[in-house]
Amino acid sequence: MKRITKTNPPKSFMKWVNENRELKNFSYRCLPTEVKVDLKAFLLKEQYFLCAYLGLSIAPSSSHIEHLKPQSECEPGEDVEYRNLVACFPNDGGNDSLGCGAPFKKSWWDEEFFVSPLHEDCERRFTFAWSGHIHPSFKDDEAAQKTIEKLGLDADYVRNLRRKAIIGFFGLNDKRRVTKKQLQTLIQSLDKPNVDGKLASFCFVLKSLSVRVLEG
Repeated sequence: MKRITKTNPPKSFMKWVNENRELKNFSYRCLPTEVKVDLKAFLLKEQYFLCAYLGLSIAPSSSHIEHLKPQSECEPGEDVEYRNLVACFPNDGGNDSLGCGAPFKKSWWDEEFFVSPLHEDCERRFTFAWSGHIHPSFKDDEAAQKTIEKLGLDADYVRNLRRKAIIGFFGLNDKRRVTKKQLQTLIQSLDKPNVDGKLASFCFVLKSLSVRVLEG
């Protein structure tokens, strides 16, 4: 999970919120399609085109707008609070067959045991193995463990994608594996978006493992 730093929301979204706040049916469900399109595009840019939960690359066609606090748990107005909105995989937000991410999370909500991608320390709360598995960084971190379980962060689908990214970055199946000297240069690129404003899938995983190699 990569930390998301929220910025100011898009103007079209705030305009609609301000104009409709006093209406009886004021809610996310009433948000016009064109405003949702603008909103998702803005969220994707803000997140460097990474899924807020899984960390894999997403695009407008492979993502949906997700409520960190589920709509079913929101007080009036909370479902249109910008800090409650992120972009997540997959596109329809409802297919839980992969066993991970937003569809798998469903309407689960427990603020005490949910490590949000907005939390300042969210990245250091999780540790990754070379196999692609994810674990809490601290054995007594019940929230991290619960978040892994409820979001399916160690499900085969996402674990295999992490494993492929790790192999591709470190060259684990290649005789010419990346050296520590090369790694010192590569690690600097993991936090730098490309010309399209995108970060690589699982860049935070690769950075975590790179630091481990260099410190070892």
